[in-house]
Amino acid sequence: MTTASVPVAPAQGTAEDSSRVHGILTAYLQSKAVFTALDLGVFENLEKGPLTIGELADRLGLEQRPTRALLVALTGLDLVRRDGEAYANTAETSRYLVAGRPEYMGGFAEHQNKHFAHFDKLADAVRENASLNQRVLKQGYRDQGAAAGEGREGTARLIQAMRVSSRLQADKLAKAAPLEGVDHIIDLGCGSGDYSIALARHNPGLKVTSLDYPAVIDLVRTNVADAGIGDQVTPHPADIMNDTWPESSTVLLSHVLDGYGPERASHLIKRIYDHLPEGGRLLVHAHMPSLATGLFPYMFGLILLVNTEEGEVRDDEDIIGWVKEAGFSSVETSNISLLSGLVVATK
Repeated sequence: MTTASVPVAPAQGTAEDSSRVHGILTAYLQSKAVFTALDLGVFENLEKGPLTIGELADRLGLEQRPTRALLVALTGLDLVRRDGEAYANTAETSRYLVAGRPEYMGGFAEHQNKHFAHFDKLADAVRENASLNQRVLKQGYRDQGAAAGEGREGTARLIQAMRVSSRLQADKLAKAAPLEGVDHIIDLGCGSGDYSIALARHNPGLKVTSLDYPAVIDLVRTNVADAGIGDQVTPHPADIMNDTWPESSTVLLSHVLDGYGPERASHLIKRIYDHLPEGGRLLVHAHMPSLATGLFPYMFGLILLVNTEEGEVRDDEDIIGWVKEAGFSSVETSNISLLSGLVVATK
């Protein structure tokens, strides 16, 4: 795998370097404070109106001391604001962290909290080069998106987490995707279906076939129906590594290749090459550190280490190597979002 360049830190021994490292070492406190607040119902209670520490403690059945500590932490994160003795949600919190809101990120937080528990044993995963929860095996997902012992609740939690991440990327991908003159695209490994939905919304004449495991497609159907886009997007259950696909001149792989080892990833790209007609295009959208602009793509490999047997962050050089090996004649790359980049390969 290609190793992406990492931003250079300030010179050692400077005050700036010490503060930066201190921030990295204590960053876990920020996410855990939010996970705890969501679990306890802090934001839902504050959404009803400003509350003092004592009032909130009574509603939550807590002592004032831990309630105060949590509110101070959330105030420092600008998720809660203090006005005199009372505390209230910020506009950002009301939008993203209150259950029932359209852009609620609570499911994503729950999924990340599961990661938090696994990451206590990250050193074991690094030493042993072994997945801790066996979500993705060498040949593919072990249980249609669920980790070991999770069942269908694990699939639903994964898909909900995907939806939050997709909202940060899907519209930008839809705007950048070269789909002029394309009437049908296949979204292989469609996940939550949000990329299919975004492509359809930005291209009114486009038909999208969304393929994924049956348990995932059951959830995608609901998402497509809720989006009111069912006349354009057709969810279809399939094992993308083995089943046949409908004919199309364009295929999308969005956040699919990183779950697999190089052998399986290159095999899937070769399958796509053989499937496409001359002039057909493959769009690979992923957390590519060299093409993205944020930090998360550099960190994502650790999540893959915990969840998969062979998955790694695939940078643009890795993907370009595979598409050229498969026989694609033209390759272009671009930034899509803070989290992702795009490789477009033409047959």
